Amino acid sequence: MEIILLASGSTGNCALIRAGQGTDQVVVALDCGIAQRTGRQRAMDVGLSLTSVDAVLLSHAHSDHSQNVVAVAARAEAPLYAHKLVPDQRRHSGEAERKRRRVEFRPFLADQSFDIGPLKVTPIELPHDAVPTHGFIFEADGQKAGFFTDLGTTAPLADGVLDGMDSLVLEFNYCPEMLRNGPYPRILQHRISAGLGHISNHQAADLLRECCPKSLRRLTLAHLSKKNNRPALALQVATDALREIGRPDIKIEAAPPHHTRRAGPDPVELNYENKL
Repeated sequence: MEIILLASGSTGNCALIRAGQGTDQVVVALDCGIAQRTGRQRAMDVGLSLTSVDAVLLSHAHSDHSQNVVAVAARAEAPLYAHKLVPDQRRHSGEAERKRRRVEFRPFLADQSFDIGPLKVTPIELPHDAVPTHGFIFEADGQKAGFFTDLGTTAPLADGVLDGMDSLVLEFNYCPEMLRNGPYPRILQHRISAGLGHISNHQAADLLRECCPKSLRRLTLAHLSKKNNRPALALQVATDALREIGRPDIKIEAAPPHHTRRAGPDPVELNYENKL
């Protein structure tokens, strides 16, 4: 199993999850809030195809995640998986558009696992101001990975949710000081930091201090704010937290907003340029 982020941030999000071997292999697109042409090119850059995915998975209704999920599903002739309340919140993913594009809709519920071929998917409901929003646990090929962005608090990830994970994609959205002193108006600052927006570098680091599983080998920092964070700053906060708990062995990377980043858990490296 492997996870590849094609884009991560407020300007658009899309990831691919590949699982299984040979004729049993599946590729799932998680969200698509970027232009289809951009997504197709970035997928090609890592040897995959966005136009032939086996399924599309939608985390929530915000446009930077949902804008092109129906279009991608239609082109690939793949089903769309989402919570039953999510797609109809937006015209571009609503029932009329799905019917027009002949996209099959398969609703899921929080905490109820389902299979896409050899890939087991477990949705975890997250506190965010698009209700409902879900992160995901992926299991395949004897590996387990978590993908959690767009959450206002880390509370849903406590109590063993991360246990057994080989890799984790986790939001490190903002630096509190940069947000407080940055260009955003107070109302937007409040929306981001008040518990239904995003989590800060320090909130994510505290989660690692408290809940980092012994199994974790790879950590990818995702959904970094372009105006209220810096990759080097987020990486330093994460590195410090892992050193404090005696886990300097974990490989840490930050996902760039406009280029691909491999997020594990497969240890085999891909050959593409690091453009962070």
